[in-house]
Amino acid sequence: MPASRRGVVELFKVAGVQVEVDFSWIIVFVLIYWSLSAGYFPLQYPGHTTGEYWLVGLAATILFFASVLGHELSHAALANWLGEGVDRITLFIFGGMAHLSGEPKSAANELKIAAVGPLSSIVFAAFFWLIGAMIGSAGGPTLWTAVFRYLAFINLALAVFNLLPGFPLDGGRLLRAFLWQRSGNLRRATARAADWGTGIAWALIGLGTLEIFAGGLIGGLWLIFIGLFLRGAATTSYQSVVVEQMLGQIRVADLMIPNPVSLAPDLSVSDAVEKFFLHYGYAGFPVVSDGRALGILSLGQVRDCPPGERASKAVGDVMLPIAPNITIAPDAPISDALHRMAEADVGRLLVMDNRRMIGLITRSAIARFVQLKAQLAAPAPSA
Repeated sequence: MPASRRGVVELFKVAGVQVEVDFSWIIVFVLIYWSLSAGYFPLQYPGHTTGEYWLVGLAATILFFASVLGHELSHAALANWLGEGVDRITLFIFGGMAHLSGEPKSAANELKIAAVGPLSSIVFAAFFWLIGAMIGSAGGPTLWTAVFRYLAFINLALAVFNLLPGFPLDGGRLLRAFLWQRSGNLRRATARAADWGTGIAWALIGLGTLEIFAGGLIGGLWLIFIGLFLRGAATTSYQSVVVEQMLGQIRVADLMIPNPVSLAPDLSVSDAVEKFFLHYGYAGFPVVSDGRALGILSLGQVRDCPPGERASKAVGDVMLPIAPNITIAPDAPISDALHRMAEADVGRLLVMDNRRMIGLITRSAIARFVQLKAQLAAPAPSA
C-alpha cells in the first residue's frame, strides 16, 4: 500500500531511492495520453482503429514517463556514488526532480551529476530510435514504429531543453559548475546561473504569449507555466544557497528550544487547542508520556480533525507518530534540519539524544535567526 503525504504518493524504491508522484503529475499524464491518442497519432498516421490509437498512446505515455524517471535516476545514482546523497525522486507536472540532501561538495561533482541527466536522455533517444528502425525494417506495425520514433524525438528534445544554461535546469547546473570552478565562490556562481535561469524563464513566457496570439492556446499556456515555474525555481534555489551559507556551522543544539512545552497523549484535542495552541500561540507541540516522546501535534493534524470530534478525540489519536523523519540529533547541522523538514513536510523536529527528547527545533526559529543575521550583516543606512 503506497504511503502518502500532502499531495504526494510514494510508489516504490529503486536502489534505495524512493520514487514518488505529486498529484499534479496525474494532470500531465492524462493530457499527454489524450493528446497522443486523440491527436498526434490519428493525424500523423490515419487509417487505424480508435482502440489501436488509445493503446499505442498509452504505451507511448508510459514509456515517456519511464524515460523521465530514468533521467532522474541517473542523477540519483551518480550523486549517491559520489557521496552526495539522493534518497527521493518526485515526478510532478513539469517532469521530475532528484532531491539532493544539500549543495554538491565540489564543482566537479556538480558537473558530473548535472551532465549525466541529458546524457541518459540522449542514450534513451538512440535506444528508442534503434527499436523503431528494427520494427520498420522487419515490416512491423506502422503505429508501433511511430511510437518509438516519437519516444526517440521526445527524449532528444528533453535533453536539449535540459541543456539550456538556466539554473536549476541541468544546463544551468553545468554553467554553475563552470563558474564555481573558475571563481571558487558557490554563492556568486549560483547567482549568475540563476540570473540566466530567470532570463530563459522570461523568454519562455514571451514565446508562450506569442504562440497564444498565433492561435496556439494550449502550447502557449504550457510555455508560460514552464517559464513561471523556472523563474520561481531559480529564485528559490539561489535563496537556498544563501541561507545554507549564512547558517554556516550552526548546529541544531544552538537554535533548539530546550525542554519545550509538551502535551499528554490522553489530552483531548479540544483541550489542546484551548489550553495550549491558543494560550501559548505555538503552531505545534511534542507529545510526551512518562518522559518518552511519542510524536508531534501540529496545527495541520488539528485542522484534519473535524471540530465536532475534537472533544472526544485524544491527542494520541491524531498526532504525527514519532519516526526518523521527524527527529534529529542535537549535533546535526541546521541545514540538515531544514532539508528534513522539507522532505517530511513538517515545521518542527524533535531533537533526540540517545532516544531521549532534549528539545524542539522549528522552521520559524531558524527563519528568525537567518533574518536577524541578515539584518546585522546589512550596512547601516546613511544619514
